[in-house]
Amino acid sequence: MNQAVIRTEIDTYLKAHLQETAAAFMLQKHPFDRVSNQELTQQLVGLQKARHKFPSLFENHQIMYPPKVNLEQTSSEITAVYKSQLYQIDSMIDLTGGFGIDVSAFAKACSSTTHIELSKSLQEYAQHSFKVQELQTMSFQGDGIQFVRANQEFYDLIYLDPSRKTATHTKAILLKDYEPNVIENLELLLDRGKRVMIKTSPMLDITAGILQLEKVSSLHIVAVKNEVKELLWVLTKEEVSQVSLTCVNLLTDQPIFKSILEVQYSTTYSKPQKYLYEPNAAVMKSQQFDSLMQQYALQKLDQDAHLFTSENLFDFPGRVFEIKKVSQNKPKILKRLYAKSARAIVTRNNKETVAQLRKKYRFSEHESDYLFFTSAQELGAIVIEAVKV
Repeated sequence: MNQAVIRTEIDTYLKAHLQETAAAFMLQKHPFDRVSNQELTQQLVGLQKARHKFPSLFENHQIMYPPKVNLEQTSSEITAVYKSQLYQIDSMIDLTGGFGIDVSAFAKACSSTTHIELSKSLQEYAQHSFKVQELQTMSFQGDGIQFVRANQEFYDLIYLDPSRKTATHTKAILLKDYEPNVIENLELLLDRGKRVMIKTSPMLDITAGILQLEKVSSLHIVAVKNEVKELLWVLTKEEVSQVSLTCVNLLTDQPIFKSILEVQYSTTYSKPQKYLYEPNAAVMKSQQFDSLMQQYALQKLDQDAHLFTSENLFDFPGRVFEIKKVSQNKPKILKRLYAKSARAIVTRNNKETVAQLRKKYRFSEHESDYLFFTSAQELGAIVIEAVKV
């Protein structure tokens, strides 16, 4: 690491070039000695990532950023803070520490934090970050699983974000293919921690995850601005009869949806009523629609549409619309009613794509006036005109 890259004048210079591409910036001549173009470009890319992903680091000009690939694989600051506030704990260890975003958030919430990172160079970047943030986190280079095995320490929380990149450089689909393999090390982890928290890809199947991890007590589906970013599996040694579910959509004002993971079987259907409800991405991932309907007194439009309706207005974990009109999905009717109008278009269980519909009916964009091309159990293919609440 070349600490010359964090000089104040270089930070000012790089922040003035935030809009440039890395490739173009790399080829330019820059007015600094002791710092190569490659080092400058790596720092620029880090600042570009940090601006939105790690805003508190962006404001600290002493942070040195590792290569882009390391930044893409780490948690965002907002999801790290969410994790750090879930439990009242005194001690935690991050066995796959990376650049240290997660453990930095925990360090501000509990008294003892430990960071383990296999890559020597990445561990050095993280250690420097802890120092300039004045965090008391202990940082070590090595294998996290081996570190826990070799020490007899007991932690309130053991955290892992195992890599989905395997030794063959392919994306791991099954938990057993993640590195490190958490499945074969569960007994060790649960012996050393009161709780074990495992972050996985949002693509991981929930049912398969619960079966493989065995000791799951709770699952958090974490979305940011309606994009699911991670699944957080919390394991304890105690036997649990039910898995608690939390669906959160960060950086929105939508309420948190909580439930018990269970088989869904009590769906009821209805024609569109006064309000239309579209669950956020975290709730959609959970597939706990019957629980959602029960909590909010909603009914579903159709089996595969995943849209809900009611006569009453609720503060809902998703988007809410007031229904203005319901029409049959027939071109002659729709052209007469809506052709060349300004509309936001949503399709659910509809044969045509948004792009095809925009071209067909010559729709322009709109922020609050919507057309839902969907279906209802009792009506078949329909179009719902609605206004965002």
